Amino acid sequence: MLSTNNRKTISFLAKKSLKSNLSRNLAVISAIVLTTLLITAVLTMTLSINKSIELAAMKTSGSDYHGSFKYLNSTELKKLQSHPSIKEYGSSLTVGEISTPVFKNNRVEVLRIDKNNAKHSFIQFIEGGLPIKENEIVLNTWALEKLGAQHKLGQVVKLDIDTGEKTITQDFIISGYYEADKNLAMSGLAFVSEAFTKKYISQINPEISKEKGSYVNTSQLNIMFDNSFNIEKKLNKILTDTGLNVPYGVNPAYTSASLFEDLMNIIPFAVVILITMLSGYLLIYNIFYISVVRDVKFYGLLKTIGTTPRQLKRLISIQARWLYIIALPFGMALGFLLGLLVVPMISSLSSAPSNIAYSNSPWIFIGAAIFSYITVWIASNKPGRMASQISPVEAVKFSEVSGLGKKKSKKSKHGAKLATMAFSNVFRNKKKLILMLSSLSLSVVLFSTIFTIISSLDVNKYLGSFIAGDLMVQNEVLVSISGERAGDPYKLSEELSNTLSKIDGVKSADKVYYRYELKPFDDPIRSILTPLALGASGDSDIASTMNRGVIPIDLYGVDSGWYSLVNKDITEGKFNKEQFDSGKYILVSNAYFRDDSKKNTYYHPGDNISFPDLGKSFEVMALVNSDALYAATTKHYSLFGFNAFLPASELQKELPVGSDPAKIVSVTLDTDPTKLDSVEKTAKTLTDATDELTLKSRDDYKAELRGFIHIFQNIGYGLSLVIALIGVLNYINTVLTGVISRRNEFAVLESIGMTKKQLKLMLVYEGLYNVLLTLLITSTLGVLVTYNISKSISAVIEFTVFHMKWQPFVIIIPILAGTVCIVTMYAYRFLAKSTIVERLRQLE
Repeated sequence: MLSTNNRKTISFLAKKSLKSNLSRNLAVISAIVLTTLLITAVLTMTLSINKSIELAAMKTSGSDYHGSFKYLNSTELKKLQSHPSIKEYGSSLTVGEISTPVFKNNRVEVLRIDKNNAKHSFIQFIEGGLPIKENEIVLNTWALEKLGAQHKLGQVVKLDIDTGEKTITQDFIISGYYEADKNLAMSGLAFVSEAFTKKYISQINPEISKEKGSYVNTSQLNIMFDNSFNIEKKLNKILTDTGLNVPYGVNPAYTSASLFEDLMNIIPFAVVILITMLSGYLLIYNIFYISVVRDVKFYGLLKTIGTTPRQLKRLISIQARWLYIIALPFGMALGFLLGLLVVPMISSLSSAPSNIAYSNSPWIFIGAAIFSYITVWIASNKPGRMASQISPVEAVKFSEVSGLGKKKSKKSKHGAKLATMAFSNVFRNKKKLILMLSSLSLSVVLFSTIFTIISSLDVNKYLGSFIAGDLMVQNEVLVSISGERAGDPYKLSEELSNTLSKIDGVKSADKVYYRYELKPFDDPIRSILTPLALGASGDSDIASTMNRGVIPIDLYGVDSGWYSLVNKDITEGKFNKEQFDSGKYILVSNAYFRDDSKKNTYYHPGDNISFPDLGKSFEVMALVNSDALYAATTKHYSLFGFNAFLPASELQKELPVGSDPAKIVSVTLDTDPTKLDSVEKTAKTLTDATDELTLKSRDDYKAELRGFIHIFQNIGYGLSLVIALIGVLNYINTVLTGVISRRNEFAVLESIGMTKKQLKLMLVYEGLYNVLLTLLITSTLGVLVTYNISKSISAVIEFTVFHMKWQPFVIIIPILAGTVCIVTMYAYRFLAKSTIVERLRQLE
């Protein structure tokens, strides 16, 4: 045998083979497009969600700078600015804090910043710009509303600025204002001019202010590098090069705030990619495998004339690569668009403030191209290897899709029955059968898993996190995940609450009172925060907290209607209703730290907590989760602070002189079911007069849950549909190519007396056996897989109670049976186009 080594000839043969297999090519292209589409969509969603998380973290941290050097004097600032590794920088100077009474419970820091710092700190002016004159200032819309000022340039506001050494009281003119970002609510920044700092701050010694902990007249240099890799290492190198020893910080958005921080966040996306690759592999492999077997004579003849095994393998791989190149751009484009459409849906599933950012990273397309190519390469590799191993003599004699091994003769005592023949035919090519059944079973398992998860969403569990009765009136000035808003915090008054409780049909009205407390450090608090401060040198938040010597506490007084929701959130201790009502006990939550992995708590059951503003001490009855009684709270959590719960009567009492009375956050109405509509109508009349109060019913929250389920269904069933489509394409391709490859066999059967009706019925039997085998797999191994996956996913979705569902396995029977009949009829019509004589001649 003479070996050839002509690459052009192999490419020419591959091209001709492609042209002669248009139906196969279309099936392969469809499979690659679907595979690439799903992979691209998943990568787009993953990177876009990650970018959204990072954006939210950047806004929370205050900028998108890579890192910063803190508490600098003017000499240190200039020396660091000149370092060659710094691509871009911005600086800020600490001036003090606003001490005007309206900001008593809200820290507003006063800074002088440059234009670069403003640009990288997400400050987008609605009007105006940074101040120039000594009496000009920039505030955000939230601060203007607190001051009762209009959103307008030139407004005059009187402010007290505490510099640590003195308080400066002055009328300022608004030179610019910007939208208060919801990630930074309950805190604020004000910007003054260089002229102001020269007049009032320049004489303050930065070294002394650092010792006092006020850091007034110290600068912060925020910097950008060429990239975000090894930020801390780069910062240390700058310090080494300059010989300085100053505090520095890495923007946490580049370290901890990432979808990739926790492996569990990545698993769902990775599983989808693996399922997609597996489904695509099964289809593409099956197509090429059947193609090779069908064209076995062609490959045998090529080998006879000198084509080497390596060249035969390359002949298959070239065709696969060309089809991959054709399909890739379509799959990428459609997948990217699909990913962009799904990202807002996924973001809306979170109750947190949404910062949707779309990623167009080249890694999306690089990753999609690589994963798709790996799928195509693996799928075409084995059929190519099989083609290279074909024996020329065996190939020339080969005439059916039963494989290249030895034939076995079978004996039967009952004669040839259609059902028996069909059953034997199903198992003639076990490899082809396994591939087809795997693809179909995968579709059924995925659909049943998603169906089970959606069915496990529990309405009552969901409602329990948002409403404890039938109707709830809330003061939106206090209750907002976006932080405090302008308005009257006392709008939901005792008088209005009593009016609501007296509506005909109301059985009970449970109020929630709220107070924002600044609690001075005691030994338990100091024992937690002091080590934290020592280990976080340069962290301005912990430094400021230690300097002030107080932590924020959100104190709630709850009526007895909320007691039934307490036990599920207890992490330490026990809840006793009678003892709690005595007014001697308190429930406290875990303290809120930026790093969620730190489950710190200042107090434990049996400890005593004193509240000077209440003039009383309480014993801790139990420790609860940080989000305990979520529906009763303002849904805001203060850094280093915690929530505490008392009986409502304790906050209704007359408080010591100088203490503001508690505000009513909400009133929850438990109603007579027969009068619910009339109660809702009357309550709506009472609350519609003001925008500050909202009325929501259990039905409103049910509608929100339906929206959640609708989004989940769109994403889940959409994914199932694509995977199912791949499975059906695999089945269609297997049946059609099987019929084509067996046309000679069918011609022989017809020539010896089998009728067209019998042939058609035999093909239907074969299809139904495939359905039964699929059901056998899915009802045994499939049920086990569905159960474990669904239970694991349900455990991490907040509002689910796992229930195994069997409906998908029943629903799928008629769908698969109908698909089988349609495909079989179409395949038979394709076969019937040729006469028996024409098909018999092909045996020669």
